[in-house]
Amino acid sequence: MKFSWSVISIISRFFAVAIGLIQSVIIVKLLTVSDYGLVGLVTSIAAIVGVYQNLGISSGSTREIAAAKNKDEAFKVFIGSTIVRYFISLPLVLGLFIFAPYLGNVYYHRPEIINPLRIFSLILFIQALQSVLNSVIQGIKKFKFLFIFQALISIVSIIIYIPFLIEYGYLGYFYALLAFNIVSTLVLGIYVLKVFSGHLVLPDGAELKMIVLSVFKIGLFVYFIKILFMQWQKLGPVLLGKDLSDEMIGIFSFALLVASKITTISDAVTDVTLPSMTSVFEKSKHEFKNVFLKGNGKAYFLILFSSVFLIIFKFELFQFVDFIFSFIGKDPITTRYSSAFRLMDPLILAFWAYSHINLLKSGVAVPVRKLWGALISYAIMFLLTIAIYYSYGFSDSLMWFSVAMGLGGLVAYIVFIFFIKKEVGFYPITKGDIVYTFLSLFLLVGYYSNLSHLILGFIYLGISYVLYNKVYSK
Repeated sequence: MKFSWSVISIISRFFAVAIGLIQSVIIVKLLTVSDYGLVGLVTSIAAIVGVYQNLGISSGSTREIAAAKNKDEAFKVFIGSTIVRYFISLPLVLGLFIFAPYLGNVYYHRPEIINPLRIFSLILFIQALQSVLNSVIQGIKKFKFLFIFQALISIVSIIIYIPFLIEYGYLGYFYALLAFNIVSTLVLGIYVLKVFSGHLVLPDGAELKMIVLSVFKIGLFVYFIKILFMQWQKLGPVLLGKDLSDEMIGIFSFALLVASKITTISDAVTDVTLPSMTSVFEKSKHEFKNVFLKGNGKAYFLILFSSVFLIIFKFELFQFVDFIFSFIGKDPITTRYSSAFRLMDPLILAFWAYSHINLLKSGVAVPVRKLWGALISYAIMFLLTIAIYYSYGFSDSLMWFSVAMGLGGLVAYIVFIFFIKKEVGFYPITKGDIVYTFLSLFLLVGYYSNLSHLILGFIYLGISYVLYNKVYSK
């Protein structure tokens, strides 16, 4: 893996996430807790429907484009992937549009979600092309453009969202999301056409069939994996939304939003690892293990470091946010969403575990085409979360569902580690990773024993600095 690109990817992702956090704060401050709960419910329903249009085409086409001999072949993969994507997407888009009144009036008894669901059906239609365009850019390794785009489009997003939210409130969120996706897809489309200029060679029938089969060979596995992940991630608002109030769903959605930011690092690294590790495996299988472990070790360090710091300083972080954004809205976030902070720790555990599962899938399982372990691990994560939640009559359903997600993710990650060993022949974590994990757990014991957050933070910084220099910087 070219870790320099991974570092650049992480920096660009963090910039985009920083801007995204500012945008999220503005959204949270401008909307009521109940309206934010409705936003969480609508986006969760749409995400669960939308994931079925993926068919694993994005990851499959990224791999096939990365392995293509020239731009002519790569463009044929792009065309084949796009045709299949829309063949699947159209029925889903129409289904969401048509059944929106049933979901709003009958199932959830919330008629105010009908129009947002219909707007989201249009967004899913646009995103069908957008995801294929993203996979093309990753596959042809145009990382410089990708990272610049990620940074700049996050700024454009704020510019779009603020006036829509001020003018239309709750509905403005969905108008803004539609406008944002139109702009993003246009920019990506123009760039991809420019890259393929002079190589616009359409596949014939036989080539199209071969391309579809090649993409699906990896894609179908990734398709089911992505379905399981999206169901797991969005299950909370969809499941809890039937019985709990809009405000309670807003509390959970906010905790979920904060905890999910842990995945930023793994998402950034996988932008590079999927095509790069595919190339390494195709060209030099004996170097694959060392290249992966070196890059994955740094990612492991960053994800664990970020997770522990978020657990320790989450409340102080939002006190600072409240101070900076005191001119927006009426009540502080720490006041309106005070009940959300206790939900974040188990959810951070959940997304910490998922981040590593995601790294192993994109850095090992997809490049070497050994995906049974990944599929089983994602299934465990999803099914165990449901089983734990329903196995105990816990009066605090928000907390218990958060705990269920954390335990489900952790068990799935451990299982996947052993699957990688069995399928590929080496453990995807090192002794240094294990040592750093236990030191982090020991420090968290101090946190839950109500020791000073500031002192714990300084101690953890020192431990992390020493360990990074001795283990991860080599």
